[in-house]
Amino acid sequence: MSFFTTFIPNLDQLDLNTQRLNKSLKDKINRNWQDTFDQPTLMKVYSSLIKELRLFRQGKSQPEKLYYFLKLFSSSDYKVIFDQKYHHALLLHTELLKSEIEQLLLEKNTQLIKNTTPAEQGDLREMVSFLIGLYSKHPSYHSEGYDELKSIGGNLVFNFLDSYPYQDTCDSIIRLLPLASNALEKYTQLLNDIVCGKQNDDRRDLLLYILLSETIGLYTQKSDFFYKKSKAVLKLLSKHIALWSDEQLDYFITQGVLKVYGIYPNTKAKIAEIMEYINKLHEGDFSPEVIKKRVKEYNLEIVNIESNPNTFIDQCYNSTAKSLMVKSNTIAFLQRLSKLAPSSQAKTQLNQLIERTLAIKNTPKVFPINKTAKIKFSDLHFKLLVIEDLMYNKGLLTPKFDLNQFVAEYHQREIDKEQEGDSVIPEVLAYFKGLDISEELLKKVTSLTQDCGVDGGADIYAQLWPFWDPGCGDEVLKISNKALKDLALLPNLKKIIGLEHSIPSKKLINGFKEHQIQLIEQEF
Repeated sequence: MSFFTTFIPNLDQLDLNTQRLNKSLKDKINRNWQDTFDQPTLMKVYSSLIKELRLFRQGKSQPEKLYYFLKLFSSSDYKVIFDQKYHHALLLHTELLKSEIEQLLLEKNTQLIKNTTPAEQGDLREMVSFLIGLYSKHPSYHSEGYDELKSIGGNLVFNFLDSYPYQDTCDSIIRLLPLASNALEKYTQLLNDIVCGKQNDDRRDLLLYILLSETIGLYTQKSDFFYKKSKAVLKLLSKHIALWSDEQLDYFITQGVLKVYGIYPNTKAKIAEIMEYINKLHEGDFSPEVIKKRVKEYNLEIVNIESNPNTFIDQCYNSTAKSLMVKSNTIAFLQRLSKLAPSSQAKTQLNQLIERTLAIKNTPKVFPINKTAKIKFSDLHFKLLVIEDLMYNKGLLTPKFDLNQFVAEYHQREIDKEQEGDSVIPEVLAYFKGLDISEELLKKVTSLTQDCGVDGGADIYAQLWPFWDPGCGDEVLKISNKALKDLALLPNLKKIIGLEHSIPSKKLINGFKEHQIQLIEQEF
C-alpha cells in the first residue's frame, strides 16, 4: 500500500489534472486525521514520509500528491492533532528529516504542480518550505526537545534562504530565524548578501523588506528577538556597511527602511506600486466584480495622490511617526543608521522621519501619567467614583480625560483600543491612580453613584474599559473595605447610590453608616 493511500486516501483518489484540493476536501481530511492520528500513527507518518522523500529524490514518488500532503501536514489548521503527547514523533525523526531537507536544498528548483492557483507556487522550493514549516507548527511549547527542534528549524530557514535567496517566503518559517544558532550573525550576513546582490528585482526588495520588518517593523513587539537585539543587529551590520558603496547603503535605506514604513522617494513611486497591484489583480484568479471594485478603489487613490501630493507625503510621515514613537529601540536604530549614511535623498527622508517622530514623542502630554498622586486613595475603585462625579458629572476636574487623545500621545507602547477594550486598559487605570485631586475639589463631593449600567453606565468606564457591557456579564469595579480609610478625604460626602453592586461586606456598610453616609440602592 502506498504512502498516500495509507495516510491521505481522500487526496490519493483525487485526479489532480481535473480536480482541485478545495476547502471541502481539506476539511474532510482534517476530520479524518483528528480521528486517526494518535502517537503510533504519527510515528509511522514521519518514518514513512522520510522514505517517500527519498523516493521523491529518486524520481519514484508522485510529486503533486507529496506537495499537497506536506501543504496540509504543515498547516496551522491541523496543529490541534500535535499536542504535548504526540509531538516527539518529530523529535525522534528529526535527524533523518533534516538530512532529507538539506539534500532537497541542493537540488534545482522544479515545478511540481501544473495548474496552480494564485495562492500557490507549486514548486520544489515551496514544498521544502512546507517541510521546514513542520518545525514551526508541530513542536509543543514546554515539551521535550522544543528548543532543539526550533533551533534546527531556524538553521534550516537560513539554509533555505541561501538556496532560494529571492523568493516569496512564508511568514511562519521566517519566525524560526531568531531560534537558529548564531542567529544575529547569520541574520546580518543575510542582509549584507541581499544588499550586495547583483539581482535587481521585486523579489530581492521583498526579502529585504520582510527581514528588516522583523527588527524595525511597525508591528514588532518588545518581546520580539530581533527588535530586542536591534542595537546588536546594527553593530554587526555596521561592519558590512563600512564596505558598502553609497549606492548600496542608499538602497538599504530606501527599500529596507523607508519602504517598510510606506515612505516613498516620490509620489510617482507610490503610484507605480498601485499600478502594479492593478496588474496583479488582472493576472490573479479573481471574479470580474472583485476586480472592478478594487480597480475603482485603486484609481481613486491615485487621483487623491495626484491632486494632493504634499498632503499624501505629510500623512505618510505623520502616520508612521505616531507608530514609531512608542518604539525606542527602533528610533535608536534609525538614528545610528543615519549617522552611518552619506548625504542623499534617502538620508534626508530618513532624518525627516526621525525628526517627525521625536517631535510627536516630545510634545507635552495633555494626559501624562503621574507616578504618585499628592493625595492618595487607599481604594482606587472608590477614587474612580469620585473622578466620575468631579470630572464627568460636575465638570470641575479638568482636563476631561479622552481615551483617543491619551492613546495618540502615549509612547511607552502601542495601545489598541479595539483589541484591548474588552477589559480595563492598564495605562488608563494608572493615569487615574496618579491623577491629582485637590482638597478643595474633594470638599465638593456630596454624593457618589456606582452605576451598574441601568442608566447607561459611568462615563469613566467608556474611557477605562471601552467595551464594558453589563448585559454580557461585565461587573462594576468593586469597592472594598479600604474605602473606609478614604472617607477622611471626603468631609462632605452624604450618600452613596448603588453600593450594593460591589456586594459590600458588613464592615464596609457599617463603616459608612458610622460616618452618617446614607446608602441608597440604585433604582431600575
